[in-house]
Amino acid sequence: LKPRSLSQRQLCPLLLTVMASIAAFTLGSSLPGHTLAARHGSQAHRPVRPAQCGAESSGLRSRALEAGLVALLCSRRKILLRASDGLRAGDLGENAGESYFPEGSEQTVEATGEILPTEPAMRIGHGYDIHRMLPRDDPEAWGKVAPQPAVIGGVTFDEFPLGVVAHSDGDVIYHSTTDAILGALGLPDIGQLFPDNDPRWRGADSEQFFDEAVRLMKLRGYRVGNVDVTIIAEKPRLAAKKPAMKENLVRICQTIPARVNIKARTHEKLDSVGECRALECHVCIMLERV
Repeated sequence: LKPRSLSQRQLCPLLLTVMASIAAFTLGSSLPGHTLAARHGSQAHRPVRPAQCGAESSGLRSRALEAGLVALLCSRRKILLRASDGLRAGDLGENAGESYFPEGSEQTVEATGEILPTEPAMRIGHGYDIHRMLPRDDPEAWGKVAPQPAVIGGVTFDEFPLGVVAHSDGDVIYHSTTDAILGALGLPDIGQLFPDNDPRWRGADSEQFFDEAVRLMKLRGYRVGNVDVTIIAEKPRLAAKKPAMKENLVRICQTIPARVNIKARTHEKLDSVGECRALECHVCIMLERV
């Protein structure tokens, strides 16, 4: 659990360190190290091996204590990370998707008593995303976030003077499609699985999020029926880049070109999108049971 106060933040690691050090010293065994974000390429802490049996008592306890302290440093680091960069209320983390899968192949409608399959032949989802845009040559306007180019549908617009303000790379097509798949499956949204206060996702390639949604889709026994993307941006001009964007979506969705469509339109110079201060995207998706 995330500590609620500063005193608790200081006390929890201390108590954990004391208790586990005593256990390691007394029993001559180590505690396992923790793994932090191993699934998406972050460095994982290696588990600490138990002290070898049959050693002299003093050497055994010394090695056990050392191993215990190493493991506890990992534990303490994890707790401190949770305290400062931990999950907020409602955030779940990237490993939570499968825990929201339905239980059993059928469920009963409480109001009528009718029995329905938990996995229908088709599912429909909608995803939406919007991001601010700022001049890339004005770092002060970006605050603590480093300026980055606009990435749309996996295509980087290096020559476009505006960049997308986001915790990750801010790819509105990838984010919207990810959310559309998650929504169709009845799962938590992208912001709950990949919180925007998690430092691991700073500047991350949004294909990682997209890949996880597709993995969950396949695990549930579905495939893409069709994807319809509408991106709304006054600039940059997108027509020439749409084939590359479509190719990326076809590849990540593991489908065929005939099932993916990308449309682009402006906002007729209205509101923040029309004034080039933002861009947005809508995605509708249909999944079909395999």
